[in-house]
Amino acid sequence: MVAESRDEEPSEREVVLARFRYRHEAELAAGFLLDAGIPYRLQIDDAGGVDFGTTFSRPPVLWVLAADEAEARELLELDAGDATTP
Repeated sequence: MVAESRDEEPSEREVVLARFRYRHEAELAAGFLLDAGIPYRLQIDDAGGVDFGTTFSRPPVLWVLAADEAEARELLELDAGDATTP
């Protein structure tokens, strides 16, 4: 969960763009965002790829700013369901 401060603008709030089954899928999507100049945060809890099995219980998550969400979804051809299901 991302902590939201009271003086934070809604467009500066981070939102989950997508959850992925595998680290490489999340990194590939992040690369497309990087090339498009869209800031993102990639949250992967697999000990740097060493603990591969944890991606099934804690999937990689790609976050973007709320202001960039629509553009990022269009670029990656994602729908709203991609944010909720691994």
